[in-house]
Amino acid sequence: MQFEDIRPYYDSEYQTVIQNLLRQPAFIGALCHYFPDLEEDKLKQILLSCSSIRDFQQRIISSVVETIVKQSMTDLYFSGLENLPADQPHLFMSNHRDIVLDSAFLNYGLNKAGLDTSQIAIGSNLLGIDWVKDLVRINKSFIVKRSLSKLEMLEASRKLSAYIDHVICEKKESIWIAQREGRSKDGDDRTNPGILKMFGLGTEKDQLRHLMDLNIIPVSISYEYDPCDYLKIPELIARSKGEVYAKAPDEDVKHMLCGIQGFKGRAELTFSRSINDQLAALIEVRNKNEQLRAVARIIDREIFKNYRLWPSNYIAADLLRASHQFGRFYSQEEKAAFLSYMEPRLSGFTGNFTLAREIFLRMYANPLFNQLAEGD
Repeated sequence: MQFEDIRPYYDSEYQTVIQNLLRQPAFIGALCHYFPDLEEDKLKQILLSCSSIRDFQQRIISSVVETIVKQSMTDLYFSGLENLPADQPHLFMSNHRDIVLDSAFLNYGLNKAGLDTSQIAIGSNLLGIDWVKDLVRINKSFIVKRSLSKLEMLEASRKLSAYIDHVICEKKESIWIAQREGRSKDGDDRTNPGILKMFGLGTEKDQLRHLMDLNIIPVSISYEYDPCDYLKIPELIARSKGEVYAKAPDEDVKHMLCGIQGFKGRAELTFSRSINDQLAALIEVRNKNEQLRAVARIIDREIFKNYRLWPSNYIAADLLRASHQFGRFYSQEEKAAFLSYMEPRLSGFTGNFTLAREIFLRMYANPLFNQLAEGD
């Protein structure tokens, strides 16, 4: 079949896959951590008793997310879910901060609101372990192939485009995809028009009409604290110096674990309304590339304006500019807490401390700067 190598698993495949996963000690060990009150045999019974992918998500994945929130967060909020018609599929496009949790929180919120969960786009570079690939595919994830030759990448992009079109327009299921490849490590959330162009590679439809058929819903994801902030600094330092950054072999796994386990404070996901009315206004834009750039700007505006700002964002902006411009948005206690949080995270950058501090603060300040720029 056309999408066999990238699609999520079907309900009919669940039992075979979960039985294979239960033979993996690493899978059992990881899952038991999130069900501390259950004996291993009881947990296995529950996994085997799930009757569908949706049942697995409701009974297992939702509980895992709730444990993550309880262990590493102050609170998790959702807004705008009332904007989502239950009878329509959507293409959720969000900013991307955490490898695992962005999409996990989105589906958790949809499930709690009584809505169908979405299929999730995940890069093949994150799936080096076979059992992890099986786990994400029984959790409604489809694979975006990475590290291909130019010719292979074009063919993979066409297949991915056709798959997204098939899921939304034919199967009537929703999809989540990040606004760009990889996380926005510097906190500057910008939609890559190349992602939007990819959507049209597998269809003969008019570009703008096709984007409207996908029913794009921008989603703003905001964390009070990013547990991976200090881990992102070396790459940003290299980039600022025009140097090539060589990622360590286990770097993605390290970031995944840190993101899940590290303290995040509060977080909020805000769902915009469909941007179709705004897209319709672009009908007179004849240049296809300019049209895509305009669509990207629309998505960016929605993400910027709906981004929940925390005291950490305002404090970082004031520290970056050595000012007190935003002092009314935080207390001195909150500022002291932020400084206490920041200091040990920068302690390893003695050779580049000034640059590391600026990069760290800008990570937190950029969402505020982007929101202010949209208000001008």
